[in-house]
Order: sequence, then C-alpha cells, then structure tokens
Amino acid sequence: MIIYLKSRTTDEIIEVHIDNTRFRTLVSLVVEDISAPYYDVFTKVNDKLIPYRLGFFSFLKLFIFSGRYQLKLKNGQIIRTFTTRNRQLSYLHLSDNGMDKKMRKIQTKAYFCGKFVNLIQPFNRPQLAFEKLSERAQESGFAYFKYVQEHYPKEKLYFIIKRDAPDYAKLKAMQRVVIHGSFQHFYLLHRASLFVSSETPGHAYFWRENMGLTANVVRTKPYVFLQHGVLGFKKLDSIFYGDRLTAPSLLITSSLFEQNIVTSQLDYDAKRAPITGLARWDMIDLAQERMNNRDKILVFYTWRPWLDDISDESFRASQYFQHIKATLTILSNYDDKQVILMMHPKLHATLDQSLLSKVKLWTDNDGPMNELLSSVATVITDYSSISWEAYYREIPVVFDMFDQTRYTDEVGSYIDLHELPFGVKVTQDKHLHVALSEIAERHYQLTSKELADKTKYFDFQDQGASERIHRQIQSLDLSAIRRVKRRALISAVGRMLHRSNN
Repeated sequence: MIIYLKSRTTDEIIEVHIDNTRFRTLVSLVVEDISAPYYDVFTKVNDKLIPYRLGFFSFLKLFIFSGRYQLKLKNGQIIRTFTTRNRQLSYLHLSDNGMDKKMRKIQTKAYFCGKFVNLIQPFNRPQLAFEKLSERAQESGFAYFKYVQEHYPKEKLYFIIKRDAPDYAKLKAMQRVVIHGSFQHFYLLHRASLFVSSETPGHAYFWRENMGLTANVVRTKPYVFLQHGVLGFKKLDSIFYGDRLTAPSLLITSSLFEQNIVTSQLDYDAKRAPITGLARWDMIDLAQERMNNRDKILVFYTWRPWLDDISDESFRASQYFQHIKATLTILSNYDDKQVILMMHPKLHATLDQSLLSKVKLWTDNDGPMNELLSSVATVITDYSSISWEAYYREIPVVFDMFDQTRYTDEVGSYIDLHELPFGVKVTQDKHLHVALSEIAERHYQLTSKELADKTKYFDFQDQGASERIHRQIQSLDLSAIRRVKRRALISAVGRMLHRSNN
C-alpha cells in the first residue's frame, strides 16, 4: 500500500510504501526526511488524493494512548501522531516538548487522582495561572497571581512555572508555586476549576501535545483570557470566537472601543468582555514613567505566518527579511538613541552579524519587556500589540506596515490600517528617517491629540486592573459554564459517531 503525506503549508508530498493497512503500522511510520511541521495522510483513488480517516475505535485508541505513537528522530525532533476533527490521520513534526515516558506515567496517576477528588469534593476547587509555555512570570498572569497572593492570601490560586525558567527565581519565595511536569502540576490541571492567563490553555500543559485525556481536559477548561495587549491590529485565531468550545469564559478588555470589537467581531456579549484594563499595567506608575530617562529606540516586527516553513534561502529573499535588513541599515547610523532589536530567532540566525553588531539584540535573558519599555523613547513596529503598550506609557510609535495589503488579506485587522488611531505611519512620502525626525522634534512626546484621545482606548489609567479582574472572576458561575461545555463536548462526540456510521 502507498500513502501520501501532504504538508499543510507547502506543496511537498511524500510518498510512503507500507506493508499493510494496520492502524499501528500507520501511526508508527518512520519518515525521517521531512521538514514541515504538519502533514496530513492521504491515499490515492483514481489518481486523486483522498484523506485517510481512522475508524472510531482506532481514533479512540490513538486519543487515549497517544504517547505510544510518537517517534524520536536522530536529529532530536519528534513525530507525533494525531487526528483532525474529521478523524483524518496526521503527523506533527516539531522539536521535543519535554514530555517523556516518566511524565506520562505520573500524568496517568494524577488523572485518576484528580477525577476521584473532583467526584468527592466538587466544590472549593483551586485555580491556575500561568504564562507563555509556563516559562515566564512577567506578564498579566503573574501580575494577577501576585495581586491575589498579597490581597487574598487564603484563595487557592496557583502559578505554574518550569524549574529551569529564568523567572523561577522571583517565585521561589512565594506560596502556591507549582513546578511544571510534577505530579502536582498534572493533578491541578484536572482539579482546577479555572485557568487565568494571557495565553491559551495549551501553555499550561506541553506545547503541541494535542491528543490524550489530559490534553482534552486542558483544551476545554474554563479560562479567563487576560490578553497581551489591546485588540486592533491583528485578528484573533478562530479558537477565540465566542461560540467555540475553546473560547474563554471571560475576555478582558481595556475600553468600550475594544469591547465593541469583541462583541461585534467575535460574538461575545458585553458581560463576557468586561472592561478592566490589563493586569500587568498595575506594575506601571505613569507619573514615574514620564520622568524616566528614555535613551532607546525599540524595533519590533511581528512574525509572518506565511514564512513558517520556507527554506533559509527563500527567507533571505523574502520582502520581510529584505525590508528589516534595510531598516537596520538605516538605524545603524542613528546615534541619537541606542537601538534595541527584538526579533524572531530565524531572523537572528540569518541577518548579517556585522549589522547586528551595531544594535543591541534583546533576549529574555536581558529582562522582561515591561522593564525595557521604561527606558524607551520610541517604538518602531508594524502590527504588534506592543504599540498599544507604548501608547499607554505615552511613548511615540512609528508604524512601518510595509506589506499592508498581504497582511490584511492573510491575517486581518479590526482597525482600518489607513486610518490609525495614534502614531506616525511610514509611507512612500514619509520615510522612516522623516518619521523619526518628526518625533525627535517634539522631544519624543505624544502629540496633544494623542494625549487627549488616550481615554478612548484606555478607560482606566490607574493600578486597579487586577482588583477589577478579581471581581469579575468571583462573579463567574463556573458550574453553569461547565454544564455548557459538557453539552457542547457531548454534541461534538455525537457528531463524530454519526459521521463514523455514514
């Protein structure tokens, strides 16, 4: 039998010869010469590719025992077997996420323990906070956790962090800190009634570990989405749509402007999109910020999804790479402020070292971004939510939307990018050096209009966001939310069974 592995993001199709069609053979394929992250499996009928779909019991076997169907390649990469919602067999080819056999055994014990305790003690369950990949403690998740520990010390809110994470040091003296990958971690994933984070629930678990009983519990857990920044320049993924099983129970917003985006574009009612401001803004003293010595220019371009799986050669030829290279060439001769660059690892690996030597490359080891912004005079970005953070801190922003047409078509924006609410936009008639000169002439201050308009986009400019968020969380009817999710999950399983019988 011949099957075909088709990349989701490129035109690559790999032909694989196998001895038979047994399920275990298919999920245990050793295909070393692959490069893209996602492959779907097809067979060929009359020269036409047909999706290879698993039977219901084969799907169930893979879902429950997914750990048995993973292969570690010689290069350290992992091939993980999974299925899509329509039960098409697929492969995920990415770096090792840290989940090993020992952890899977611990996870199994924690699963049954958590389920049993939930059965005999269904009330007064704890909550879990975390940040990106459970490796950080510098965003809204940490700010909210810290606030609750200080003001509501009896509440059972825990924070997940990896032991080897640089930010672990700031948590060591705090209570209710959970080590990622421990029995307590797996137990609390099941025991917790709610997740609270500026990331999606998958960051509380193991990245891209999307099959198995625990993965499903994590994916469908009620959660409060604290957000990274204000919505506007980048559309959210469909998992955030209000009617999805994966949608947050609360999506925190910062103004009526943003709440209107959530209610009109994502199908939430206003109660599910409360206006509180971001928890991490509680760590900002605006009066102090205005007196800080601002001696840096921060350059931050967001990554483009269409560049994920291309070769280094194609990446160097891309408009994205060439434009950023040209921008850094201009800024390398800029001696008024120190130029700080934050960028994707692939860009770091391909840019000329001689060019990088003229700017300061900022990494996680240099400290949190919120600390860096306290000394930034201007931010140069494209569509990043860092622009809203800068605006809140009253830092002028230069928008360099060099691929606006393609970005609008493939990613999308909730705001008309021809009419930006703040900042200076680089255009054919206004080059980057002109925009920077314009900001320098006003001594790196916002315009009077930008200052006056701040209240349209930030209802609160105090340090009370965490308390407002806490009140919203306390008012949640988690029992009702779980009932709705349970019905949606049963309905999804019913649809799957119906398809398997047709």
